[in-house]
Amino acid sequence: MGNRIFFNSKKMRDLFFKKCLNSLNLETWNQLANFLRIRRCMLSNYRNGKLTLPEAFYIKLSTKLNKKDREFLSKNISYLSDNWGRIKAGKITYSRYKHIFEEGRKKAIESIHKRSCKFDINLPLNKELAYFIGLFIGDGFTNKYQRYYLTQFTGDKKEKQFYETLISDYCKKLFNVAPKIRYDRSCNAIRVNLYSVDIFNLITKRFQISAGRKSRTVLIPKEILDSDSTIIKSCIRGLYDAEGCVFFDKRKSYAAPYPRIDLHMNNLELLKQVYNILNKFEIKCTLGTIEENLRVTIYGEEQVKKFVKEIGFFNPKHLERLGAFNLKN
Repeated sequence: MGNRIFFNSKKMRDLFFKKCLNSLNLETWNQLANFLRIRRCMLSNYRNGKLTLPEAFYIKLSTKLNKKDREFLSKNISYLSDNWGRIKAGKITYSRYKHIFEEGRKKAIESIHKRSCKFDINLPLNKELAYFIGLFIGDGFTNKYQRYYLTQFTGDKKEKQFYETLISDYCKKLFNVAPKIRYDRSCNAIRVNLYSVDIFNLITKRFQISAGRKSRTVLIPKEILDSDSTIIKSCIRGLYDAEGCVFFDKRKSYAAPYPRIDLHMNNLELLKQVYNILNKFEIKCTLGTIEENLRVTIYGEEQVKKFVKEIGFFNPKHLERLGAFNLKN
């Protein structure tokens, strides 16, 4: 049967179908139903949430969206496995024999806890941990789902090498936790999942980063800001590896391709922190404070080279781009 798609809110579900209608240049829902080769009433059930959307339909529609819409909407869906119907029936059985299931579940959880890797969330703050937190600030997410704790990093599938090797190695080295990596075909994304209550507590309790959606509110933790320059630089490197952008302006007005490093995030207070840190290390940059232009930008070969020397990158995507123009060192 395949997985089913569940939208995280009615607003997201409505937005998805409207975006699909527009991207296909269709005018009516009948036309969209014909595109999917289903009846109009079936499409209505998908649109109003009476039925979950089959993954095959979701992929067929989302591939017609532009990249920005596809990536945004992919962060606001959940997947129901192909045996969700049996799961629903199981819940009915569970409600009838709850005391038996609870006893078995309690024993299973105790067994898992005994086998799971534990670590002290107050482990020493070193470069690796600071880098991990910077990376998390850039594209991480953590939350609690009933008895389960998930920490997730999401990136472009093109960065497979970065996520499968470097990030995975950091997780194993720091926490002795092996991540589970999943690929999202609908938006060409890679997701690195860490299931650990200790990592959740490390992020939310020690470093005071709230669980759930955090892009507009997250800040560099005070513990890192109060540390030495090596720790601060590692955190900034992680942030730029996750969210930074290296590009070259090739307009004819420049004698040679003009390099820039850009950090574009919808969080002015965080950008102010980054701007102040870069200036502290004498890396000249500009801060865009208008809502449509919230970014920190480093201009020109001299300042880009200074950033590479003082902060640097680990992400192969950035290193290859710099290397193509002999700016890695």
